Amino acid sequence: MQLRRKLTLYLLALLVLVSAVVIYLINSTKSVPTKSATEKIPEVVEETDNPPEIINFTHTSSDENDDSVVSGDVELQVEAKDDNEIIKIEYYSSNGDYLIGEKTEAPYTINWSTDPCVENGEQILKAVVYDSAGHKAEATKKVTVENKEVPEADYKMVGYYAGWSSYSGFNVANIDASKLTHINYAFANISPDGEIVVGDPAIDHENFNDMQQLKKQHPHLKTMISVGGWTWSKNFSDAAATEASRAKFAESVRRFILENGFDGVDLDWEYPVSGGHPNNINRPEDKRNYTLLLKTIRETLNDQEKKDGKEYLLTIAAGASSSHAANMELAELHQYVDYIQLMTYDINGEWDELTGLNAPLYPDPNSAFSWQWSVQDGIITYLKSGVPAYKLVMGLPFYGRVFHNADSANNGLYQSFRWGTSFSYAKLESHYINKNGFKRYWLEDTEVPILYDGNTFISYDDEESIVKKTKFLKDKGLGGAMVWELSQDPERVLLERIYTELNR
Repeated sequence: MQLRRKLTLYLLALLVLVSAVVIYLINSTKSVPTKSATEKIPEVVEETDNPPEIINFTHTSSDENDDSVVSGDVELQVEAKDDNEIIKIEYYSSNGDYLIGEKTEAPYTINWSTDPCVENGEQILKAVVYDSAGHKAEATKKVTVENKEVPEADYKMVGYYAGWSSYSGFNVANIDASKLTHINYAFANISPDGEIVVGDPAIDHENFNDMQQLKKQHPHLKTMISVGGWTWSKNFSDAAATEASRAKFAESVRRFILENGFDGVDLDWEYPVSGGHPNNINRPEDKRNYTLLLKTIRETLNDQEKKDGKEYLLTIAAGASSSHAANMELAELHQYVDYIQLMTYDINGEWDELTGLNAPLYPDPNSAFSWQWSVQDGIITYLKSGVPAYKLVMGLPFYGRVFHNADSANNGLYQSFRWGTSFSYAKLESHYINKNGFKRYWLEDTEVPILYDGNTFISYDDEESIVKKTKFLKDKGLGGAMVWELSQDPERVLLERIYTELNR
């Protein structure tokens, strides 16, 4: 009995011990709350970085009745804002496929030229705005292109481009080809063996490529390679001397035109028989040989036309005085050329003993020169020599003749002077015409202006004299106007005036 009681107490004690161990193990597996678990985690707030906002995408219109119709030069503009810096705006045409250009600073305005490269019809324009954070926004605009048909010009408008203008920053791309029908590139040279060669290899090839690009933008434009000029007419006489030399030169012209993308050749032989640069080769036979040279070139170009179906032009630039005209067979040679450009300028210059007029339209009855002639005299000489009026193109100078230390009588005209030079029209306009002590005078008899400041005398052409001369050429039924040379009127003041007057 006693043994059973002891065993029962032992078992109860063991049960209590096991229960205690179990309770301990259960409590030890519960997670203990920590201070960090009870704290509130702060909410992370991201900074706002929005894409650009395009406020307005506008364009100029060329149609008064419908602002969605455009043609010619169209101005595109975007107004945008952003919480970051706007770094550039791209403009696209051709439904967003062709990049017109981009602007990287305000005002975000760009010109889009529809004529002649953009086909008529509906166009979707697109502007893409980029910010410094890498975001972008786009806007589109629907317009209808209706390029106006440009009628064939009644008058030729020929501009000489001097290759060396590139060195002073006036490049082929600066030419306003919309105001010209022809561009004459001055100059190619003639090699000692009688072939046409590049005049300045350092710049000419690049300029030739740019001329081809200009023609793509202005399909109406004809480009000519001019050969010779004052400096490079030395070997003309040799090239024209025999049948073999004429054929050789003509073939070299054909190759040169094809290789360099020109529409023809312009011969600037200064001058057949006599005159020109002191190093020139001259022969009495030049008078006849010049005609034969032109005939050979014309026949060679005609053969090329039959091969490729294109038209190739042949022109000449010629001295306008009666003495120069007398050294050419004008009544015969004109049949081989498309037109003749008369150098109706440099009538007076620093080579004379007295100051004089560069290009007077009419002769001055009070001239101090017994041999004085005028633009009108040169035109009449060629007309009387048998050249049809429509084949004559009048030369207009974009520069003035300058005479320093000229005596003061007669406002400096027909006075002795110390030395002379020439100034571009741009320089005259910016520094001399009614500026810095110079006064402009209009000469009624000759219909040209002059400048004088009491010391320096300047004879030049301006818009008023250009109006007189273009009226004269139209009244005479001439073929058009030629200018020497385009870089001297970079702001196109005189060029615009000629274009306006010829197209009235």
